[in-house]
Amino acid sequence: MPTYYGSCHCGRVTFTVDAEIARVLDCHCSLCRKKGALYHPFVEPDHFRLLSGEDALSCYQFNTMVAEHYFCKYCGIHVFHRHRVEPGKWGINARCLADLDLSALEVVHLDRANDQAVGALQRQYRRENS
Repeated sequence: MPTYYGSCHCGRVTFTVDAEIARVLDCHCSLCRKKGALYHPFVEPDHFRLLSGEDALSCYQFNTMVAEHYFCKYCGIHVFHRHRVEPGKWGINARCLADLDLSALEVVHLDRANDQAVGALQRQYRRENS
């Protein structure tokens, strides 16, 4: 499984992710639409390592207050989040990963207003990665 190195823009927050990345999600919820992130979803906790910058992170929560969206408080880049529907797993902003060719990936467009679509995507991901 490949390991990707990630960071915010200013480099204070750094992390690694062990993942096979073939697709990313383009979520259209009210927050994601505005921040423009592409996500590699459902990263298990043991496949994610925060290397530096824990003190540089700021957490934003809204609505159900379950999901945790982490931003660098210095440069403002959204680097990763804890899911609302899978709170034990990480969603990684693929735009923060070095050496990842986004143009080679499938982009799945999600309308988070339709949670049935999200559930179907989660089931598909589990089948493909089990």
